[in-house]
Amino acid sequence: MSKTPQNLPKRTRILVKDILFQEKYRLTHTQIDIMAYIINALTWANKVGAFFPVTNKKFKQDLPQISEKTLEESLRALKAMELIEVQMITVPKWNNAYVRGVCVLPKGLEYNASYYQAKEQEIIDNLKEQMLTQKQEINELKKQLKDLEATETNTQIVEEAIEKEDAVQYDDLEFTSLVKSVTKEFGAISEPICNGVKGWKKETQFYINSYNKLTILSPSGEVAQLKNPIEIGDFWKYLSKNRHQIGKVIDFTKKLDIDELNKRYVKMEIVLKEKRFKVHKIEKLKHGVQVLIQSSDTNNISVLSRAGELTVFSFEACEKTLLGLRS
Repeated sequence: MSKTPQNLPKRTRILVKDILFQEKYRLTHTQIDIMAYIINALTWANKVGAFFPVTNKKFKQDLPQISEKTLEESLRALKAMELIEVQMITVPKWNNAYVRGVCVLPKGLEYNASYYQAKEQEIIDNLKEQMLTQKQEINELKKQLKDLEATETNTQIVEEAIEKEDAVQYDDLEFTSLVKSVTKEFGAISEPICNGVKGWKKETQFYINSYNKLTILSPSGEVAQLKNPIEIGDFWKYLSKNRHQIGKVIDFTKKLDIDELNKRYVKMEIVLKEKRFKVHKIEKLKHGVQVLIQSSDTNNISVLSRAGELTVFSFEACEKTLLGLRS
């Protein structure tokens, strides 16, 4: 029988409350205590993918003033506000114990858990370090801005997008207008633009953060703002070719079947021998599936083949092939 280990950290002595975060999301005192505890746990908990396990027993040890009923209600509230995600997970390091897992979502990562040190010298040293870091960041930003002037995805495009109202459908937009509209819409709602983008792991999700910058959420739960202008440009070019993916997040944990394949990949642009096609339909056959593709030049529909012969794929091979042919 699986058991949870006994070598977890002893009771957490310090929790930093982010009052501005509490006011922004109108959290109760109990909810902000639990949120502070979860943010603190990121520094010591065992990661299982994007989640980390925290048992009811551990909650009770560290937050004895909070009843189990209040804890459950607060976790449900934080989940409903999209600050965290909660689900049962298996923890290999705990002999495959099946326990509650918590994942901090992008909104939750806005939480500021830093605090001021009491010693003046530590404050001075921290400020000096911050100044040096900021100077390096400024120099890096100057270089990035210079590079961005030579690309179609520069800062001016993003800033103009915020100021201009645009109700046109994405399919009708030119490239620069597409960047503006997507940046404005998804920067306002903090929802993922899409995943399954060429050049990144297929589970990687793309966001516009509160600074209107392109940001990724990796499969492991790490959040990072993209700074490389080539990567930024590649993303927008891919999105322009696959506009049907805007606002669409594929659940890659779902079992593959014919309906799921069509849901994921119909309309996706692929390249064969330097010619562009779109996936028209994926059809089920007796021993697998075949892929119908439509030429971007002639609109003619044909079957994806190899050396002129019909290719029959398994579900998994079909997905792998299409991901490899993305433009």
